[in-house]
Amino acid sequence: MLTKRFFISWLVASAVMFMLSYVWHGIFLTDYSRLTYPKEVFLIIAAIVYLILGFVVAKAIDIHYLETHFKRKPILRGALSGAACGFLFFLIATVVGVSFSTSSKIENLLLDVIWQIIEQGIGGMAVGLAHIFVYDPSVTFED
Repeated sequence: MLTKRFFISWLVASAVMFMLSYVWHGIFLTDYSRLTYPKEVFLIIAAIVYLILGFVVAKAIDIHYLETHFKRKPILRGALSGAACGFLFFLIATVVGVSFSTSSKIENLLLDVIWQIIEQGIGGMAVGLAHIFVYDPSVTFED
């Protein structure tokens, strides 16, 4: 269900993860300097991808297991769901990336998986914060 809380948390998580990705790949790793096509095209595609990732992370916080065990801890619930999404996104990106990269070392893969878990975990924490600060009368809390 697309509530105000979900919509805001989706956009906040997407923006946070996009900014983290830009800092990581653009400043620390300087990956953008190796692009063979315009940076603007990459950033537009990346923004669309991060909207999709943010949607998944914002929906993942509502997984029944997490809701029952971490009901009153939305930031922890968001971090856990985001970290799990980060691991799944890493697996998908690695499988897709095999056709584009022939020289991935195990050290690079470990760094990538750790980064994805951290990035999406922080995105999940942003979702949890939105759940705290955005009032949504359609959501009822049961004790």
